[in-house]
Amino acid sequence: MSGINSQPKQKKIVYAPSPSDSSLFTSIYSIEIDKDEEVEWQWLELPDGNRVVTNYKILSQQETLQKKVKSWLNNLE
Repeated sequence: MSGINSQPKQKKIVYAPSPSDSSLFTSIYSIEIDKDEEVEWQWLELPDGNRVVTNYKILSQQETLQKKVKSWLNNLE
């Protein structure tokens, strides 16, 4: 065999956080990502102060680790 992994990657479903006001609707309910990925939710803050998820970024395992290390280093300061 030529080194190609014939098994499909395992997936998981991640549900978006609810809006800060339950009467608001969100455009994203859930997404499907690989088991080794994480999601960074992007929020829109409305003029009345409420927040709702409007987009997302899928982070690879490496990006997630880099973000955690950066956060940890910032907490040391």
